[in-house]
Amino acid sequence: MHKFDKTRLILIIAILLGLLLRINAWRESTKVSVLTQSTDSVMYNTLAKNLLNGKGYVGCDHMIAREGKPTAFYAPTYPLYLAFIYGLFGPSERAALISQILIALATVLLVYFLAKHAYGKMEGSIAALIFACIPQIIHYNYLLISETLYMFLELSLLILAVTILNKERPTVFSMVITGFLFGVTYLCRQVIVTFPIVFLPIFWFLHKGSAVKRLAKYTIIFSIAAVLVITPWAVRNYMVFGVPIIGATTGPATLWWGTIESKGQELKTLVDRYREKYANKNEYQLSQMMVRDAEKNLQRMSYRKKLGLFWLRFKELFGMPERLDLRSSQTLCSFSYVILALLGTIGLFISSRVRHDRLLLGLIVLLTMVIYILTLGVFRYLMPLVPLLIIGFVGLLSRIASALITLIRANSDGLTEP
Repeated sequence: MHKFDKTRLILIIAILLGLLLRINAWRESTKVSVLTQSTDSVMYNTLAKNLLNGKGYVGCDHMIAREGKPTAFYAPTYPLYLAFIYGLFGPSERAALISQILIALATVLLVYFLAKHAYGKMEGSIAALIFACIPQIIHYNYLLISETLYMFLELSLLILAVTILNKERPTVFSMVITGFLFGVTYLCRQVIVTFPIVFLPIFWFLHKGSAVKRLAKYTIIFSIAAVLVITPWAVRNYMVFGVPIIGATTGPATLWWGTIESKGQELKTLVDRYREKYANKNEYQLSQMMVRDAEKNLQRMSYRKKLGLFWLRFKELFGMPERLDLRSSQTLCSFSYVILALLGTIGLFISSRVRHDRLLLGLIVLLTMVIYILTLGVFRYLMPLVPLLIIGFVGLLSRIASALITLIRANSDGLTEP
């Protein structure tokens, strides 16, 4: 069997196995309501149904968002997606979950294409197979939260980006589509703000021989396309809150959540008390007050306490339990993700065939993890980085294997010489 046939077979197995695992998870998920699995799911579901019923972008009581009040706690891409599904098939959470299974399987293909571009067909197929079988990814496919859609959008955006970077002269249309997709992805999860910070400087560097006017034109086209997507959301927020919020109030509020000492109390309880204490403040005002309180909390902390805080956030991002115990499955799982993050990041930086691909993917992963550790990162936030880390990990293994094969052949040739 030729190499091409092997890679195609592995990819087919990845898709079929991914489907079977998700069907099995579907059977388990039908035993309980999806809305009991996550309070975020309740909020997203409420937003989507209110949009569908013409009530506007109004949520429920959720952290600093108030029931029956306009909100900007979550940006609109995922709620609009849910509203679209509900509009087609009725307000059924099951229909939304089925659509997410299809998106997850499509994402397996995107992992293949991105890894194939970075390393080769075999590496692409293996990366797709690993991604398709990760239990935590499958688990989040069955929650009404933005991770599944965001991974699909993120990988689509990165595939467009590496395609543009590998062309001597990209088309105007490709820059428009990339800018548009960035805007949609940004309104799903704002952490993708790292993309233009990395992509545009690399684009300018690779085309430094081109006229500055042409490079500026491409940059402006990308920016205008993104701004056109984000502007309606900002205008709506200006009309509601008096401030053109371009992201979500979640971001500023997470800084406060990451600096308070809970002393054993649930986060929801602490936030509810804060919201009740300042009942006369709207959602945006609350988020800004939380930022100022977080700054004060950080200023009062000693250097040692700040290090402890960042260590705590690191543990939360990788899903580590409060007490590390190697006999615990949670500890072993979290350690496996730490190893994946380390080796995957190294692989992205040193193993890709093209230097600018390494920089784009590696820097986005690094900057995203830094943002989460400096603000507040929970385990599920790591999931959209997992496909990129898998790609880097497989690339690193491929490079090590190639080096070992070369070394063995060299030794064999040396032994056969007279």
